[in-house]
Amino acid sequence: MEMGDCASSQQIDKALTLQLDGPDGHATGISGSETRITLEGIDQILEEFITDLSVSSSTSEQELARTIELAIDGDINGAKRSAAPESVAEFVAITIDDLDLPTKTDQSPAATLQRAQAIVDSLGDLLGKLGRNEFEGDLGRWASNLTISGLRTGLVLGTLTTIRQLIGFALEKSLQSNAASPLTRNVIGAISLMIGPALNIIGAVRDECNGTANTQTRLARLATLTLSMAALVTAAAVPQALPALASFGPQMAFYSFATDLVNLFLPIGDNSKPTPGGAAVSGGVNGALQFLAFTAMSNTAPRSGPGYAMSAGSAPSTDTAVLAAQLSEWMTRNADVTVSLPLSTINRATEILESLTPVLGHDVLRGVYVAGAEVASQVLGGEIMHALQPEKAPEGFRIQLKPARIPTAEQVANQFLTTNAIRTSLSETITAVVVSATRYFSTLPISKAEVDHVVNALVAAVVFAGRPSIVYVNQGTQPEPPSTQL
Repeated sequence: MEMGDCASSQQIDKALTLQLDGPDGHATGISGSETRITLEGIDQILEEFITDLSVSSSTSEQELARTIELAIDGDINGAKRSAAPESVAEFVAITIDDLDLPTKTDQSPAATLQRAQAIVDSLGDLLGKLGRNEFEGDLGRWASNLTISGLRTGLVLGTLTTIRQLIGFALEKSLQSNAASPLTRNVIGAISLMIGPALNIIGAVRDECNGTANTQTRLARLATLTLSMAALVTAAAVPQALPALASFGPQMAFYSFATDLVNLFLPIGDNSKPTPGGAAVSGGVNGALQFLAFTAMSNTAPRSGPGYAMSAGSAPSTDTAVLAAQLSEWMTRNADVTVSLPLSTINRATEILESLTPVLGHDVLRGVYVAGAEVASQVLGGEIMHALQPEKAPEGFRIQLKPARIPTAEQVANQFLTTNAIRTSLSETITAVVVSATRYFSTLPISKAEVDHVVNALVAAVVFAGRPSIVYVNQGTQPEPPSTQL
């Protein structure tokens, strides 16, 4: 039970301290009346806390609170009856029923306090097992997987996505405010797209030198490099696409590097083994989740990142709710600046841009969508991968949060020249596909919303195509031990 800094826990601590400890910290005698008053006060505080929790919580939380309340009162059977079948509350009720509580039916304050202390200790043990993923049943295993993935992957990626969007917005605003030339933007965009492929090539050379390369890692790196080069060529071929990547590219590079930096110090893993079928099916699930996430971001959080800064100075329009309209407005405005727009119009657009501020709510909402898609992909994709592997682990699929570490030079090299190289390459490929496809399809006689749907479908296709590389790039062989023969 998480009381946090609520007054209830402070009152309990204070009451027990005054009654059980003297000024010098040693135990003192307690009269019967004082004990009764103290325990009755504690019982009242607990009841008030549980009542407040029930009013302000969701249905499942209210059910759990009611279960704990009945257990503290000694009505274990009532606690089990009040819990829905196969719910967390029922699991807690059964666990409490197994405790050694000789005073289950005793309604005295002392018995109530004893039961409350035993239940709190039991809940603490349950939370520990939840974090270590030690439950034997499927309900506990799923709860642990979702908890670990949500708190670790979801929280990290949601926060980094929000920061990424703010960085992209600030960078695009700075480029426009300083009137960056098309050449400058082209160079920045091209460099950002080459970061991933450069790391990939260096990592491939390192694998060959260390003797850890095999057919799987070579094909994974080659496939990713091919996607990266195709994305770069496409961005260079589509008019005005490469300049737009001057802000989109660097923000994705930051996101990728920051994610792997967290993974370097706080690693997370699971017990699934890669298989071709598992990689294909989990890739399809991941692609579908990304399509839903991108669609949700386009429709409910459009005022975020570089696209929002690009729409500055445009006339109010319902079309600005999608990236296609934002890019089209920016490209049209930049093309017209050098030819026909009067100075007053240019000054007005500049003033609007300089007064533009981030819409933090939309940035955070995008973080929530990205985090939700990644958590679902990690849990569902892992379950699929585990189900399709030849030899399944008897304990089922389990996500494990590994201990924090200070990485060695070898671990740093592995993280950034292997995992990060593929992640950055695919992130940049997705960014290039989004911008290039948006620019191209915006020239066709279809609505901006339809353009976004087509682009999001292409993103899902890239995610699906890149999934095998992510799965197999770390399947390198260990180097042969040094020979002892002369």
